[in-house]
Amino acid sequence: MRYIFIFLLLLQIALFSSPSALGQRVLRPAVARQDTPVVASQDTLNIGAPKGDIETTIKYSARDSIQFEVDRKVVHLYGDAKIDYGDMKLEAAYIEINYETNTLLATTLTDSTGKEVGTPVFAQGQENYAAKRITYNYKTRKGRIAEVVTQQGEGYIHSEVVKRNEENEFFGLHNKYTTCNLEHPHFYINAGKIKAIPNDKVMSGPFNLVIGDIPTPLGFMFGLFPTPKDRRSSGVIVPSYGENTRGFFLNNGGYYFAWNDYIGTKLTGDIYSLGGYNVDLSNDYVKRYAYRGNFRFTYDFLKNDEADIEASRSTDNIFDDLPPTQRTFWIYWTHNPVTKPGRGSFSASVNAGSQLHQRVNYNGTAQYLSPTFNSYVSYQKTIPNSPFSYTIKASQGQSTQTGTMNFVLPDLNFSMSQVSISDLLSSQPATNTNWYDKFTLTYNVRASNTISNIQPARTTSSFPVLESSPADTIDVNFSNLQRLWDSGQKSAIHTFGIGLGNYKVLKYLNFSPSVSYSETWVDEKYKFTFNPDSQRVDVDTTGFGRVYQYSAGASLNTTIYGTVYVKGEKVEAIRHLMRPSIGYSYRPDFGDERFGFYQRTLVGADPSTNLPQYRDLGRFRTGLPSTGLSSSLNFSVANSLEMKVKSENDSTENKFEKVSLIDNLQISSSYNFAADSLKLSQIQLSMYTKLFKMINLNFSSSFNPYQTDSLGSSIDKYIFNPQKLKLARLTNANLNLTASLSPEAFRSGSAATPATPPANLPSLSPDQAPLGLPQYVDFKIPWTLNLSYTFYYTRGFGATSSSNLTQTIGIDGSLNITDKWKVTYTSTYDISNQNISYANVQIYRDLHCWDMSIGWIPFGQLRGYNLTINARSSLLQDLKLTKRSNSVYGY
Repeated sequence: MRYIFIFLLLLQIALFSSPSALGQRVLRPAVARQDTPVVASQDTLNIGAPKGDIETTIKYSARDSIQFEVDRKVVHLYGDAKIDYGDMKLEAAYIEINYETNTLLATTLTDSTGKEVGTPVFAQGQENYAAKRITYNYKTRKGRIAEVVTQQGEGYIHSEVVKRNEENEFFGLHNKYTTCNLEHPHFYINAGKIKAIPNDKVMSGPFNLVIGDIPTPLGFMFGLFPTPKDRRSSGVIVPSYGENTRGFFLNNGGYYFAWNDYIGTKLTGDIYSLGGYNVDLSNDYVKRYAYRGNFRFTYDFLKNDEADIEASRSTDNIFDDLPPTQRTFWIYWTHNPVTKPGRGSFSASVNAGSQLHQRVNYNGTAQYLSPTFNSYVSYQKTIPNSPFSYTIKASQGQSTQTGTMNFVLPDLNFSMSQVSISDLLSSQPATNTNWYDKFTLTYNVRASNTISNIQPARTTSSFPVLESSPADTIDVNFSNLQRLWDSGQKSAIHTFGIGLGNYKVLKYLNFSPSVSYSETWVDEKYKFTFNPDSQRVDVDTTGFGRVYQYSAGASLNTTIYGTVYVKGEKVEAIRHLMRPSIGYSYRPDFGDERFGFYQRTLVGADPSTNLPQYRDLGRFRTGLPSTGLSSSLNFSVANSLEMKVKSENDSTENKFEKVSLIDNLQISSSYNFAADSLKLSQIQLSMYTKLFKMINLNFSSSFNPYQTDSLGSSIDKYIFNPQKLKLARLTNANLNLTASLSPEAFRSGSAATPATPPANLPSLSPDQAPLGLPQYVDFKIPWTLNLSYTFYYTRGFGATSSSNLTQTIGIDGSLNITDKWKVTYTSTYDISNQNISYANVQIYRDLHCWDMSIGWIPFGQLRGYNLTINARSSLLQDLKLTKRSNSVYGY
């Protein structure tokens, strides 16, 4: 009786609905009807939620008509039919609601041309299904779907029949699983049965890979494809295979542990048939609004017994001079905080390990060629409402070529930003009434302990100091920690920045006086004594020492404008801007005995004259100021040249724009009044400008104002001779021209800038990308061209000296042959040696759901080629084919 009452109520509401759609042609299947069709224009009815099987309000609508069969308890919806029931939504050309069986039926309809329209689309939560026929029980929340395409994560499942249970899981029969989003995919995994758990995983029985509708024997007895909502899930990492100098290998295989939303660990390894292996542990972590980082540890065991036999055939192989076995490790750690005002921040960048590790585990040109690696960990904080800040830091640097390791541990820094002297002397703000109101002060102190594992040699080649000894290397291990600490150079450097303000002189001149002072505290101070018995210099350590230095100066500068009005058809005027500057600086001779930084000591007799020989020996290991009095006059002139021309973009009005001819042309030098000879320093001439708004020109050069002797040494005699137009002698010159061209550059009339990659570009993950390839390819830019020319010249003087000229040309860019084919190229040609120093060609093919890349390096130690074809989706990143040939590895 409850259902009869509901349908009678619905019928009464329908009778009072708008009859505007009457007379329209309705497409519907052949179904038995006992009532009169009630048609409504986009009719919408709400059924309240009575007590029973219906849990909430069912909202439904249709564009063409809504029909009721009261006795069968069925409602028919025609044309853009829509159902909204809680979190479930259903759209189709035709929908049937059966209140007797609590089911929904959705199908397509055939239009007048015989084409099926209105494919049913079922959505529940974040899950969407598109199929030709959908049956769904809204009470049990189970369903049956025919010819369905559903998306699970990055993948798409095409199924003939799908059943869906109350737990939102569905089971498919005769399935195609793919990451290609086309109706007819380019490739798919063919599986008879599939079970999908939304936001978790897709599981299948026996499957095989089908490419271009051609079945392949590639497959397995079961399949497991993670489809997590947050794209983080634990799972197996399938290794790649191949062969190189270390033998046949399985590479980068292991397991990923997704502990939670904040921490993930990847444990992978390599194994080689000749006995070597590699273990890699990488841990990513993140805390929102606080920090993120990565810690990675790599251990490698190189077994090189049989590899040396094959490697000896090629002198290019990097393993030629390695021992039969080699154990290496490397640590990477990056920690990046989110800076917040008033709070300290901890950051780290660690890149350190065994000397040969980067060479043995070469995975990129930059890594192989890098001679040094640097690391640090630091904590930094600015004290709120004060000018003070401090940093606590530890750093390390190492050379992979020499094995030298340097540590700065600890490294403490305390700074005071610029403050006014008036603020320090008075609590009232500066009023510019006192003579010292413009004076400012900055302060910085750095206390550090510098440690090196290389102890320099003591030599007696120049004069005898102590006993001679060779250089010594301290092994970096726990047993030598005390020895390393004792060998460190401990110091504290205090730097004061004193600003004396800027002043106007004669209305147009800017006068700026300056004073600087610094002081260094060291842990050792030396005293030298000549021992006549041993004819050597004895050195005594007296403990703490203090070294300081200071200087003073002033500068005077102004700006001069000059304009020439041309009043031509295109050129309106030319303006010359000149900025002359002259300054004076004074610095005492800190080698004078009154300072006590150097000690004049008898070091023995001169072998040629047998007369006593004296030397000025520094009494401190670090922080020593240079010797010699400096009383220098510094001068420079900077020029720029602009032209005012008629704008080409405005043909109706007389509007002009500025065009830069020379951005900066500068000449500078200095004259030391205190020097006993060669008082004028070398003259520096440099220029920077942009030609045609596309070409950047940088030029720098040095000129020697003095004549030279037969050995090439300067003598105290000027070259300057106005009658012979001799001003100075060129010693070196450097010219660099660069241009970045693209269609956008020609349209805008300015140099091209690198484009930011859109989110939907074809991409290669770092693990997928072959050596030397970028991680994305932009097919939208039709072409780019970057040109560079470098000219460097040094001139020798004297009979034994020779001049040197180096010229190189560089070219790189890209070309879209079609909208799917792209070629990139890079090449450097050495004009001086007439050879190609480096060349690299890359070819990319956009295969819709696949990427193909071909790379070729024809010259040099890295010469070789690589070919990679891989599925674009990161879900199927192990579905790839890679072939490489590289002379470095000898394969």
